[in-house]
Amino acid sequence: MSRWSRRRDDQIQRALASYAEARAEQRAVGGTALYPALMDPKTLTRQVWDASTARRIPGVGRALDLICGLGSQMQLDRYAGIMPLSRPRFLEQPDPDLDLATFTAVQWEDWLLHGNAAHLVTARYSGGPFAGWPAAAKWFPAQQWHTTVERGRQQWWLNGTKVNPDDVVHVQNGANPMTPWIGMGIVERYLGTLDRIALQEERERQDTAGGQVPSVAVITPQKDPDEDDLDEAADKWEKKFRGPGRRPAILPNGTQVIPLGWSPNDAQATEARKLGLQDTANMFNLDGYWLGAPSSSHTYKSPGPLFLTLVRTTLGRIITPFEQRWSEHWLPRGSVVRFDREAIQADDLGSLVNTLTTATGNKPLMTQDEARTRLRLAPVGGAAAELTAPAPAAPPPPAKDPNDDAQDQTDPEEND
Repeated sequence: MSRWSRRRDDQIQRALASYAEARAEQRAVGGTALYPALMDPKTLTRQVWDASTARRIPGVGRALDLICGLGSQMQLDRYAGIMPLSRPRFLEQPDPDLDLATFTAVQWEDWLLHGNAAHLVTARYSGGPFAGWPAAAKWFPAQQWHTTVERGRQQWWLNGTKVNPDDVVHVQNGANPMTPWIGMGIVERYLGTLDRIALQEERERQDTAGGQVPSVAVITPQKDPDEDDLDEAADKWEKKFRGPGRRPAILPNGTQVIPLGWSPNDAQATEARKLGLQDTANMFNLDGYWLGAPSSSHTYKSPGPLFLTLVRTTLGRIITPFEQRWSEHWLPRGSVVRFDREAIQADDLGSLVNTLTTATGNKPLMTQDEARTRLRLAPVGGAAAELTAPAPAAPPPPAKDPNDDAQDQTDPEEND
């Protein structure tokens, strides 16, 4: 058995144990896991059977890094209608153990792969305008949650322990037809396609590692050589010329030596890889451009329109349910949570300055010191006056000395 086969068998055994453990835990708790093992790995081709194996596909990893990375760049703001309000401390860092960027990224990843993202409220304000509302929360991976519906109310278990449903904030991706109180992730929806992509990658790896074809063909001058003689000659050839040494080959007259190898398209499975990237982009509702898949050319004048398209077609369906559910559980009625989309839609500095200059009637936007600060240069001090500041008034003339007036009124002849 090869080393790769032993490693694959070990992976399968661990998957089977995890699958059995998940099923046993589900039976013991009596609820539905937010993300159970999708199916017994023995029924698959043993390449992709859960989120962990799907995440190993490069295209899936790229899509997750792109989407979750953009989500982690946006701050959380509080609004009442269109009016921004002061931001409570909870919106700056909901989970004391995680920064806001990580707190957002891990829940978006759970939402995409598992179809469900959940966290537990661990503390609430005891007074002030937010009395009774969350003051701290804790994120737990989707695999650790179980839920069911009892008497019309959803109940929750965390690692086998029942928790207060009012402290669970759950955002689901669509609705599972069999259990509509939980969502469906990309892995569950497109398990077969992900497995096919992983199989293509594994086939390419085997082709690269094993060769699959002989490296050279030797055609002997004999018309009807004996099979045993050919096998013996092949063994001697391999024994003699294997390794780093480049010994000379002395062959009978008429012998032909033809090097063999896969064509680049066959060896790298170029077309299959391109189609796999496009399929992955479609799963995440992305333009193939973002994953390097073949796509029609797009000419964007600035990053603004580029990210605006991404926000509307891809991020919008993620941002909206998170804003709605978090607003419902985090803030009093009348105020909502919003992601700061401006952080990912902003143009480059040149385009932004041109746009704002036109909008303000071509009036200057910066002083010299402000421009130098933007470039991380030291200010020039008094030389950089405000562009719109009026010119300083002339200093008043000095007051006259009263003695001088008295002297002017004296008769000059008296001084003689």
